[in-house]
Amino acid sequence: MNDETTPVTVPVDIEFGDQPERYTLIITKLERRFESCSELLGGDRTGLEAQVTVCQPGRDSGDTFFLSRLVDEEDWVIDAKFGANGFPHFSHGFGSRVTKLRSLLPALTDPLDAAARERGLARVIGRGLPLTLSS
Repeated sequence: MNDETTPVTVPVDIEFGDQPERYTLIITKLERRFESCSELLGGDRTGLEAQVTVCQPGRDSGDTFFLSRLVDEEDWVIDAKFGANGFPHFSHGFGSRVTKLRSLLPALTDPLDAAARERGLARVIGRGLPLTLSS
């Protein structure tokens, strides 16, 4: 993976029926984050934050997602989604867990797990594995 400020483009094959389709995942941001919050808002949050764009086959732009994965969580959660034109579909704060949790398909989050390992951000990360950050 390049330095942490360079977007990384990853081709992702997703199967719909018998035919796989090639999507493009652009990882714009991936970093460790801590946010102090009152207990009323769920308390302190520590984990990883990512910004990715998912482009459908043959398209150069797509929806942008802001994701978080907090310590001990087993999956990435969508905190915000913006359409290719910038229209906000929804937006919650980093690590908000007070609404219905949504995630991306595992084929789209596996590259985030790999990038977190490559950058030394996570000691344990993967499908169904509770996140443990690197020291």
